[in-house]
Amino acid sequence: MFYRGDNMSVFLQRFIQDKKYFLIVITTTIIMGFLFGFYQYKHTQPMIQQFFHSFFYFNIENYQNHYQLYLIQSGIMILMCTYLSTSYIGQIGLLFICFLKGLQISFSMQYVVMNVQIQFMIVLLMLCEMILELMIVYVITYIGLYISSYVTLVNFYIEQNFHIQSILNYRLNFIIATLILLTLSLAFRLYVVPLF
Repeated sequence: MFYRGDNMSVFLQRFIQDKKYFLIVITTTIIMGFLFGFYQYKHTQPMIQQFFHSFFYFNIENYQNHYQLYLIQSGIMILMCTYLSTSYIGQIGLLFICFLKGLQISFSMQYVVMNVQIQFMIVLLMLCEMILELMIVYVITYIGLYISSYVTLVNFYIEQNFHIQSILNYRLNFIIATLILLTLSLAFRLYVVPLF
């Protein structure tokens, strides 16, 4: 069954079959980006800081919301993850996106702490927005890493044809789930946050 790279083939097959490894890798990468963001924030140029401040949305006078920038960033992230999932080296790009998302969350948290008086309701809204965003990131990168790993396995290690219908089903599920979660996130920002 295996023709070249038997050890790597076995590793990739186990990695693909035991999907908890995807969750471990995604979580580790997001945490690394989150922690690195706290270290790097003060050493980063203001223009880059402003680009990563667009995560949280509040109905507060002295807080500047960047709803359009958040929507553009989310759309670009979905397109990039869809593209990267078709490549065998897309795994690196997908994990880099996870790292950047962790970085964005930490940059945005620091921006909120510096500009907003922290209250229980602010913390609760931040937590809800983070949970929705992390759900989007997990769905996007989980399915993207799965497809990309499968592409690597089939291209380099085993003689097997792609199951095109299966990959298309994964891709459609990936896009539908991501769009549903993004819609929930946007609706939360537009309709729930202004109530508080």
